[in-house]
Amino acid sequence: MKNKKRILLYAVNALLLILIGACLLRAGSYSRILLSQQASKYWAGESKERFAQLSCFFPVGSEVSAETINAFRKGIDGKLVDAGLEPKTEGESWTDCYSAVGSLTVSGDRDSSEATAIGVDGDFFLFHPYELLSGSFISEDDLMKDRVVLDYELAWKLFGGTSLEGMTVTIGGAPYYVAGVVRRETDKFSNKAFSGEPVIFMHYSTFASLQETTSISCYEVAMPDPISNFGENLLTESFKTQKAVVVENSTRYSLPAIYGIFKNFGDRSMATTGVIYPYWENAARVSEDYVARLCLIAVLLGIFPFICLVILAVKFIRLLVAKLKILKFELWDAWDDRYARREAWKERRIQKRRDKTLRRHFEKPALKFHKRGKASEETQDNSEKELQLDIESIVREIMESPEGSDLKQ
Repeated sequence: MKNKKRILLYAVNALLLILIGACLLRAGSYSRILLSQQASKYWAGESKERFAQLSCFFPVGSEVSAETINAFRKGIDGKLVDAGLEPKTEGESWTDCYSAVGSLTVSGDRDSSEATAIGVDGDFFLFHPYELLSGSFISEDDLMKDRVVLDYELAWKLFGGTSLEGMTVTIGGAPYYVAGVVRRETDKFSNKAFSGEPVIFMHYSTFASLQETTSISCYEVAMPDPISNFGENLLTESFKTQKAVVVENSTRYSLPAIYGIFKNFGDRSMATTGVIYPYWENAARVSEDYVARLCLIAVLLGIFPFICLVILAVKFIRLLVAKLKILKFELWDAWDDRYARREAWKERRIQKRRDKTLRRHFEKPALKFHKRGKASEETQDNSEKELQLDIESIVREIMESPEGSDLKQ
């Protein structure tokens, strides 16, 4: 019966450990599923230097202009040098992008459609590596700012296909050239966070000319992080007046960050900052919740094995202590026996030496003593004989005396 309970206990613990492993593996896959959270790895490449990816979101009414972003850019290299990094050519050790979101009506050869317009600048498509179906991306270095990128849904609505490089779309009565077509993320988190409208990407300056009230709502940067939280503190201090929300993407799935989700769960549930997050940040926040939930399940599943492990450890420690005590006494006895054997060996050697010395000094004297003994025996016999003669003479004298005569009568 005891063996059956033990086997059942082992089976339950093994099953729980398998479930814990499955939860952790799934959490790890969720933390890697969003490519928009991997920009620091892309930018670092094979460099052994530590990099951080940071996102800065501005509240509604506190958005910043391109001039504010450019002013911040100019100070990054100096801050990195102050932190101990070697000076490099401006912008060589870091990269960034910024974006603004709005809505536009876009027309093509086949149809027109309302679309979510994202005005981008900098290295936006490094931070958001969409799958390129045809053509190319747009970049800050483009001389002409009249090129756009369509997503798969908008391309099919406007043209009925995806090979559209060089074709034009019409926005506000002006033509814009299609640079390429991309497919947005299809993972479960992005699908939950995205509103479902088709998307068009264009240069921020072009987007700002179409919507004059547009300002930058999101700034992202990948930069060296020589000191822990260096980048986060830099962005927080630089955009303090705008009350920006700074997120360190490169550590958002770490254990301290997951613990912070539970610790600040109530504050996280309340929208108190006035920030409207873009869909990729909302997708990341959803993935954080999934990872945190899986970690919590793993912790709950691990309680029983942990208790069993503690009990087993206590028993093992007790057994080890008992064994050590027995070993201590055995060693002590062995040590005592060792000294006892040594002392006995010494005594035997001393006794042998004594015996040898005694034999050496008493062999001849013993012989003399033996001879002396024989002489003394002969003397003793003579003295006894003499004593007997004296007694006989005394008796004879007594008998011859008058008193002796009387005794005879």
